[in-house]
Amino acid sequence: MSLYVFSTFVLSLVFMLVMGSWWNGSAPFKVHLAALAVVCATMLCITLLIALYPVLASRSRFGRRISKEDKAAWGIDVSNKLSTPAAVLDGYNVVFANKAFLNELGMSGMSDQVIGMPLTNLVHPSDHQNIAKLFARGSADETDQSFTIKLRILSADGTSIPVFAAISPLSTTDNPEFNLLQLSPTTAVKHTFTSTPDLFDYHLLVEQIEQIVFQLNTAREIIFLNPSWERLLDHKLEGSLNKSLLAYIHPEDKPMVDARLNSLTLGRRNHCLLETRLIGRNGDSRWVELRARNISGNPGELSSVIGTLTDISRMKQTEASLRANRRSLSMLLSNVPGMVYRCKNDKNWTFEFVSDGSLDVTGYEPYEMVNNPNFAYTQIIHPDDRARTWDLCQRQVAKQERFQFIYRITTRSGQVKYVWEQGKGVFSSTGDLLALEGFITDLASHDNEDGMLDIRQIV
Repeated sequence: MSLYVFSTFVLSLVFMLVMGSWWNGSAPFKVHLAALAVVCATMLCITLLIALYPVLASRSRFGRRISKEDKAAWGIDVSNKLSTPAAVLDGYNVVFANKAFLNELGMSGMSDQVIGMPLTNLVHPSDHQNIAKLFARGSADETDQSFTIKLRILSADGTSIPVFAAISPLSTTDNPEFNLLQLSPTTAVKHTFTSTPDLFDYHLLVEQIEQIVFQLNTAREIIFLNPSWERLLDHKLEGSLNKSLLAYIHPEDKPMVDARLNSLTLGRRNHCLLETRLIGRNGDSRWVELRARNISGNPGELSSVIGTLTDISRMKQTEASLRANRRSLSMLLSNVPGMVYRCKNDKNWTFEFVSDGSLDVTGYEPYEMVNNPNFAYTQIIHPDDRARTWDLCQRQVAKQERFQFIYRITTRSGQVKYVWEQGKGVFSSTGDLLALEGFITDLASHDNEDGMLDIRQIV
């Protein structure tokens, strides 16, 4: 606009000089009047231009500002409609970030904290040079939309997340002010499903699942819990967030859990599985199976931890009950004056289980008789009784009836003694013979007024 004013002034000055050079005082009055009118019109134009210059200049600046805002609004509209993480940048500053971008940073609903922040604050310091390369490549070749570069962005919990980044200018000028930044996770998997999975409510799944779902930041503080935490332990979700998970671990289990979680957050291991106890609000402890893994793709870097806690208290109670029953049964069998066994129905009568009474009956320890290829029970049966004992046993088993007989064995010390055995076959639901179970006792340890029975007196 200043150029227009200056040009008009110069032309007016030139006109007056030219007109003055050929001016003739003897000219008619009409000529004088026309010259005066031209001079007045010229001066009026100059005055009007000078008066209107500020208004016209402000309108020009407003037009340019509207154009800039239009570009920003257009970029925001585009990025907001993208399902992938995207943000609008004014230079290096974030002007707008869509929902996917905030979710990727773990800052859902925190757009006010991201807008206006320099992009360098969101990128790992070692990748700042890559940002400059990305902007330089995007400005140099706007047509190369396929150019991407790998960056590590920093999430809200301090974890570095590897992504591929691409820059798209939102202006056609040589020095674009606005750019569209798009991110795609390096671990992204292209699903071959239809749109049905997009309609699935994953939030409902996390809220209703019986297992506790949790996430810890790099300081091993709880930053997410699903409602199962409150249902299992009766701790309020709001009061448990931003506290260390170790505060809820049984004191005896804390060193082990602390070591495992520390290895995960430092990137020394990718996952862990262990059983531990959690302390409920009423002070009771609950056994849980803790499964956790870090979410960083780069070993050795700080990472947040996600995982599940599964209640296994009932299983632990069952195991304790079984152990108690086994102890009771073992004590009972150890006091029985004889040997309880389970064996295969083979030629060696290979033992699968033998009670402690075997030492008193045969002189052999249980571990020497169970699944020992060098030991065959038939070898300690008296040679004269082996065939008859085998035949009688097989005959009763074939009829699925109980067998009872008396025969002689040779103990480890070489002593020959009479024993009494009673047993039966164990069959599957289809009638297949699985094993033989029974009881053997030393007849010499029992008083019998009629004397010893021989093998011919088989019941």
